[in-house]
Amino acid sequence: MVKTKNILFVCKHNVFRSQIAEEFFKKFNKNKHYMSGSAGLISYSKKDLAGNKSYELEKKIGKKYGLKFNGNSKSANSKILKKTDILVIVADDIPAGFFDNESAFGGKIARWKIPDVRKKDKNKEEIIEKSIIFTERKIKEFVKGLK
Repeated sequence: MVKTKNILFVCKHNVFRSQIAEEFFKKFNKNKHYMSGSAGLISYSKKDLAGNKSYELEKKIGKKYGLKFNGNSKSANSKILKKTDILVIVADDIPAGFFDNESAFGGKIARWKIPDVRKKDKNKEEIIEKSIIFTERKIKEFVKGLK
């Protein structure tokens, strides 16, 4: 019997980058022995995101790629991390040493340095699209490498 492995995609807020990765993983992964989730270092409620222009733009552009954002972000707490076999950090703004103790996660850590689109003022739509396309490509490569 093959043990199911849990993959957790993490970014700073679990509003955009990690949710994109989770959505694409669920779309492209056909291996039933891998499950995925997403979380952030800081979580937001739907109320926190209501009326946020960046979030609304991310949702609008994401919709073109078949992505859905539910407005519920989760925190990468110890309960979630204990169940994680593969931790994929999909952010460039998480300090390098933050997840150094790989044994706490029972497995491997991968880092994809995806910029926070909210920090960008110019060409925001283009940056969001590039981020989505980059994440989709990384997920396809990642899924191919799973055994």
